Amino acid sequence: MSSVNKIVSVCFLIGLLGLTTSCSDKNEHGVVGTWLLATRTVDIPFDVNKDGVFNTNLIAEIDCNERETLTFETNGTVSSGNEFSNVLRYFKDDSTNVYSINVDCNKEGIISFASEYSIIEENTIKVSNRIYVLKSDTLTTVYKNAIDIYNEDFTDIIETRDLTQVYTKQ
Repeated sequence: MSSVNKIVSVCFLIGLLGLTTSCSDKNEHGVVGTWLLATRTVDIPFDVNKDGVFNTNLIAEIDCNERETLTFETNGTVSSGNEFSNVLRYFKDDSTNVYSINVDCNKEGIISFASEYSIIEENTIKVSNRIYVLKSDTLTTVYKNAIDIYNEDFTDIIETRDLTQVYTKQ
């Protein structure tokens, strides 16, 4: 076999192995499966349910969300089920400096999506331009400055906060 043919053969095998590896990565990757939303946090403690316990995890405070999941398939698709579809209005009481949330629960409405995902690095997954970080049995994404905090009469945004969502593998 000539050296040119050997080079072409080697390049073909490398390309073939590269395709096989990229296909098998999703089959064997730890993100494949169903993930349940465990925490939805803002770095402010709230007592929305008025039980006297303040919590940064909004799932523990707001009973609107029954079960939000992400399901990653080996074919490179991800879908959600029972997405949080309720209106939350965050505000800070002018006189007490206590943060609160007005909640409008819509238990009949469901928002869901289906999309493709890609594995950027071993522990980094990209879904619709959103980065998720995989660590053991948790999958975390951060929405930077996604929470607008209003003054008490909702006329001005006085600050913004990040929203962090953590899913656990089922």
